[in-house]
Parts: sequence; C-alpha cells; structure tokens
Amino acid sequence: MLNSLIFIALPYMALALVLLVTPYRFLSNRLTWSAYSTQFLERKMLFWGINPWHYGIIPVLAAHIVGFAFPNQVKAFLGNQETLLIVESFGLGLGLFAVIGSLVLLLRRANSGMLKRVTFTGDWLVLYLLLFQAATGIYISYFLRWGSAWYLHTAVPYLWSVVSFDPQLAYVTDLPLVVKLHAAGAFLIVAVLPFTKLVHMLYLPVDFLKDPPLLYRWRSK
Repeated sequence: MLNSLIFIALPYMALALVLLVTPYRFLSNRLTWSAYSTQFLERKMLFWGINPWHYGIIPVLAAHIVGFAFPNQVKAFLGNQETLLIVESFGLGLGLFAVIGSLVLLLRRANSGMLKRVTFTGDWLVLYLLLFQAATGIYISYFLRWGSAWYLHTAVPYLWSVVSFDPQLAYVTDLPLVVKLHAAGAFLIVAVLPFTKLVHMLYLPVDFLKDPPLLYRWRSK
C-alpha cells in the first residue's frame, strides 16, 4: 500500500499538477510567477541562507538529472572506486551546504516580524519540504553509502518506467524506508511547485537582463 502511494499515486499526481496548473497560472496571473525579493526587508541572514542553499542544491539536483538522463555513461564514470569516493564526498558536502542554507532561511522567516507578515502557508510548506529533502539526502549519503551507484540501478530504471507509464515497483520495493520518504518528498515538492513561489524555477527571466535596476526608497512619516 505504502509503495503504491509513494511510487505510483504521488508521481502521477505531481506530474498532472505540473502540466495542468502551471500553464494556467502562467496565463492567468503572470504577476505571481516569481519569487518576490525580501532582501530589502532583511539581508544579512538572507546572504548566509540563500548562497549555501543554491550552491548546495543545484549541483546535487543536476547530478540526479544527469544520472537519470545518461545512466550508462555515469555508471562507467563511477566504475572506479576512487572516483565514486570523491563523488560521494562532494555530494555529502554539498548536501550539508543545502541543509545549512535551508535552516538559515527557515530561521530567518521565523525570527523576523516583517518577514512573517509576508510569509504564507505555502512558503512555510516549501521551506519544511526542502529542509526535509536535504536532511534525508544527507542521512542517505552518510549512512547508506555509495548511493550514487545504487541510485543508477534502482531509482533510475524505476523513473524511466514511470515516464513510460508502466511503473515497475520491483526496483524500489526493497529500498530502506528513509529512501522511500526521500522519494516521497521529491514528488511532493514537484506537486506543490505550481502553487508556490518555487514555480520561478520553470522560468528563465532572460528579458529581465534588459531592465534597468530597481531603486527602493523608504518613506518616513
């Protein structure tokens, strides 16, 4: 039952929401298609949160995508034990960066009265989901070693079976519970993405490069 919920119901629900809600939101209200800047409300903790988060999560996410798209090439690359050890070590370090960054961003929202007034339920949900995802990734990396290798033999063929609309649970049924929860967290993040500020991940603001910088001025009574 749990396996069917996590590995069949959740991924297809997330896919349906992304495909249906995302274009509707983009076409109906472009003003919400952004992650609003809160730097002018608080900038010190933002610096120490947003930089570790992005520098940690982007390479890790890219590694997952590359492994999914080019499994045979990555298998050959990780065939050397020294290479696998280096990749695992870098992955663990990047994961720690992501955990630290997400913790700082969460504490920043919780400790600033001004930020609390512009933080909504969806923002808290996203922050907790991202922290959970980064933390479970760290646990898997440290306690279930060589995840870079067995990811290619379990998660990747399962994901390809989902893409082909023929999910094969045999690849993931025997995985540890924490790995299943990590997968569930990923599907939940994809599911809530169209409803939250995370949707800006799907939009490359190239046109904004031509815009002049914005000038903020405080008005005092």
